[in-house]
Amino acid sequence: MAMWHWERRKVYELNAWQKVDEFSTLLHNVCRALDLGRDKEWLIYLLNQAGQLMRAAVEEGWNRAHLAECLVGISEALTFLALIDYYLLFLRHAGYLIGERADEVDGKLSELQDELASLAGRLREALRASPEDSLSASLWHQTSSRGDVISDDDSSGGLFVC
Repeated sequence: MAMWHWERRKVYELNAWQKVDEFSTLLHNVCRALDLGRDKEWLIYLLNQAGQLMRAAVEEGWNRAHLAECLVGISEALTFLALIDYYLLFLRHAGYLIGERADEVDGKLSELQDELASLAGRLREALRASPEDSLSASLWHQTSSRGDVISDDDSSGGLFVC
């Protein structure tokens, strides 16, 4: 199974992680501001848990030794985002989350879903390109021995795998 090179950067330097962190913070702040009453406190709990588990899935996946395990972590984070989307949709339609705040959360959620789906696709391509080989370049190097590219940041050419 494809192995990560140990020189890769920390998850905190990953563009997708920055968006995960930003969204998780926004979600936490939205949950704190919501007053749903005692009968719907469970929904706040579920939202907070899904946000925390999404962050953990990205971080744990990124820190795994095998590329496939990273892909599983990113996919797991996308599953938690789908749950969050469902809960937020319920809150919006029930009138608990309205106006600019609802639009802000929806926009950030869509951006994060796109970012993680794109990252998962790039990781999947890298895994298909070298399923058994050791990945010898850091994901942030500008070149790779085979020229296989996975970019995390379009402006810098960022994320590469060989």
